Amino acid sequence: MGKKKVARQQDEIKLSINGMPDGEFDIEGLMNSLKVEIRSLAVSAGTVMIEAIMNSECEQRAGERYSRRTDVDRWGTESGYVLLGGQKVRVIRPRLRTKDKQEVSLTSYEQFQNGSHRTKSVFNRLVAGVSSRNYARTVEEFGDGYGISKSVISRKMVEATAGKLKELCERDLSRLDVCVLVLDGIHVDETVQIVALGVETSGKKHILGMRQGATENSVVCKELLEDIQTRGLQTDRPMLVLLDGAKALRSAVEETFGARGIVQRCQLHKRRNVLEHLPKRYHAEYDRKISTAYGMRLHDDARKELDSIIRELDRINQSAANSLREGLEETLTVHQLKLPDVLRKHLFSTNLIESAFSQGVSVMQNVKRWRNSSQIQRWTATALLEAERKFRKITGYKSMSVLVAALDEEYRRRTLDTEQLAA
Repeated sequence: MGKKKVARQQDEIKLSINGMPDGEFDIEGLMNSLKVEIRSLAVSAGTVMIEAIMNSECEQRAGERYSRRTDVDRWGTESGYVLLGGQKVRVIRPRLRTKDKQEVSLTSYEQFQNGSHRTKSVFNRLVAGVSSRNYARTVEEFGDGYGISKSVISRKMVEATAGKLKELCERDLSRLDVCVLVLDGIHVDETVQIVALGVETSGKKHILGMRQGATENSVVCKELLEDIQTRGLQTDRPMLVLLDGAKALRSAVEETFGARGIVQRCQLHKRRNVLEHLPKRYHAEYDRKISTAYGMRLHDDARKELDSIIRELDRINQSAANSLREGLEETLTVHQLKLPDVLRKHLFSTNLIESAFSQGVSVMQNVKRWRNSSQIQRWTATALLEAERKFRKITGYKSMSVLVAALDEEYRRRTLDTEQLAA
């Protein structure tokens, strides 16, 4: 930044404080009048601006140099620091004293030392993919920067990630109108984090909660479902529950929701499970056949085609045929509900939550060593909430009313069938 431009900005700062009452300094109003953010400038220019603001406050409080027209006198300068761009930056801080030698603090200097801005800056840089070890290199390089170390950054990250874990585990769910629930697990080190994602009738997606376990066992899954119920999630209505096929998840949903939990097994997981039993030379052929069957609009047509594939697999590999046969009807729930194509292509699998996991992996990739379960939980919560910030409404959200009506109708049908069997 040239000297003329800096001088012009300093003149603008002086003009902006005209008319202010003696003894007051409106730092927020001054910053608004500049219409720029200090952090959006180059660090060197930002330092110049900060010092100009502090000098302007001194001039407003003590008058021009040698004027001696106020109850506050200038008292030289001293070296100080402000927080800029995630680091401490040295500045020359002017000093003021009253006539009875009492130090007068500068409002502007105190605000530029606000530590919360530093924590936020450090946190934003690290979740963007910068490791604690290399953080100092990412801060704008110039001679007066100091105060950055791995231990400081680590403490800041512990504070920030602990806050994210608390936010996720304590958020109020009573205002959410959830009609789709997705359950799946993400493996981190030697643990599995069971995560619940909800989709509202408006199409908005939310991370509802998480629980840590060694495996996807039914106890951990049930604890997660009970937790989100305790925090206000409405579970007294029929709900489409998307699962990857894990028996523990299925058991927990059955115990928690009963007939209201209308399960859709992930078709992608089913296809992968079948192919795992087949020799490689059959993979392309049967992946295409199963995909084509699931792509059919009508339930009866899809079921007929899948039954035909099962008969073929019986002759090739009995295990593959049994894998496709197991839980087959639950993979066709979206067909049974007669959902519009625009909704069915997003609700036939657990991709809604898998995409959140993939975004979360990029946040956690710089953690080279997991020290304990607390660290895993903090970082997983941080990764999930960072992924949530990028969520968009589900494609086809304008047709969500069709899904709600179809779930109600399916619940009534299942309840009636159960009553007839009991009779």
